[in-house]
Amino acid sequence: MKKSQKPVIGITSSIVNYNNMMSVNLHEKYIKALIKAGGIPIVIPTGTEDMPEVWVSICDGIILSSGEDVDPNSYGENPAPRIHKTNEKRDLIEKGLVKYALEQKKPIFANCRGITMLNVAMGGTVIQDIETNNPNAINHFQQTARPEPTHEIQIEQNSQLHQILNRTKVRVNSMHHQAIGKLAPGLRQVAVAPDGIIEAVEGIDKSSSLWLAVQWHPEEMASQDPLMQGIFQEFINECKNATP
Repeated sequence: MKKSQKPVIGITSSIVNYNNMMSVNLHEKYIKALIKAGGIPIVIPTGTEDMPEVWVSICDGIILSSGEDVDPNSYGENPAPRIHKTNEKRDLIEKGLVKYALEQKKPIFANCRGITMLNVAMGGTVIQDIETNNPNAINHFQQTARPEPTHEIQIEQNSQLHQILNRTKVRVNSMHHQAIGKLAPGLRQVAVAPDGIIEAVEGIDKSSSLWLAVQWHPEEMASQDPLMQGIFQEFINECKNATP
C-alpha cells in the first residue's frame, strides 16, 4: 500500500440472534469513526478462527472490538458466578489475529473486551467481575447515554496515549464489568481509573505493533469529542506508516 492510499482496517465482531438467524454484529460507530479518519473498514466475522493469518495479510491494521466476556478457560481459570456470555470461537480468532499481526508488524488497537482479550492473548488474566473483586470500586457500567463520559482516568506522560490526547487526565465513558487482572508480559499500563482499574495499555517494545488498547469506548464518543476521534486518526496514521 502506498502511503497516499487508505489503509484497510479489520475489525472483529460478535455473533447475535437476529430474526432467528445467527448474524454478524458490530457497532456502526466503529465504521463511522474509521471512515472519518481515512480508513477502509472491513468486518472480520467470528467463525473464521482458521483464517487469522489470511485476515491479517489483507489488512493494514487490526481492531479488537467490544463484545462478550473472554472465556476464563483462555487464561486458566474457572468461570466466576457473575460471568456474562462468552464466545470461544471469537476468542480463538482474536488470539490468532494478535499472533499474526505481531509477526507481520500490523498495528493493533483494542477497546473494552478488546483490551482484556489482548492481555489474555499475550499471557495475562482478567478480573472476571469488578464489583465482586472490589466492592468499593467506582461504577464502571454506566446507565447514562453511551457517549457520555462518567469517570476520570490518569494518563502516564511518557506514553502513546498522552502523545495523542496531550492530557494527563481525561474523562471517559464506561460500559464494562471486567478488566485486566495480571498484566501480560510485553504490555505496560499507561492509564488507570481512580480505583486502580487499568484503563489503557501499550506495548513495552516501541518497535512492536502493539499500538494501544483502552478500556472505554472512544468509538461512542468520537462524533462528539475530537480527542476521541483523534485516537482513530492516529491509528490510521500509524497503519499508513507501518505499511511498506
